[in-house]
Amino acid sequence: LRRRDPDDYQREKLELVSGQLQRIQTTLRELVNFSRPASSLRTRVAIAEVLAEALNIAKYYKRTSGQPIATALAPDLPAVVGVRDQLVQVFLNLILNAIDATSQHGTISVRAECSGAGIEVQVQDTGAGIADEQAERLFQPYFTTKRHGTGLGLFVTRTLVQEHGGTVTFTSTPGEGTTFTVRLPTAGAAGGERGGKVEGAVPA
Repeated sequence: LRRRDPDDYQREKLELVSGQLQRIQTTLRELVNFSRPASSLRTRVAIAEVLAEALNIAKYYKRTSGQPIATALAPDLPAVVGVRDQLVQVFLNLILNAIDATSQHGTISVRAECSGAGIEVQVQDTGAGIADEQAERLFQPYFTTKRHGTGLGLFVTRTLVQEHGGTVTFTSTPGEGTTFTVRLPTAGAAGGERGGKVEGAVPA
């Protein structure tokens, strides 16, 4: 239909249809991710490779045009034990959220370093931040601040991180930006089992 040089009215309708199809596709994908049982097949996973894959996928997101993402990964990061695809989904969700929250003039960064007996990954943006009244509900299923959001992205992220024995926390200042921090035990640590906690803190 797009090849028929539609007029403004037809073009608007096509854009609406395209947006709705994308929303449905996103909802279905996140529902499948949520309902899929955690795989028992876990391997040693390099976080640098996981982040590279998530960033590569994010490049094709329509809002990434002209918006660079800075990376700072410590050398020789130890491996974690986990399901690679699930870890890619965790960081892809956080990166896409940062993109949505940030204007084209803002900045997004991804950092990874060793921390104690684990690895700490931060996804930081200079976007709108999270309001105090939204902070407590941020990880609840179906809660979203996006116009076309499903409210499952952060819920799925939390679930997957917990399945890997890790934690996900955030700090945010309205009008200045948000930082999500994922901590995962390394392959040699005593962690790596199911469990974990989720914390959220919004500075006053």
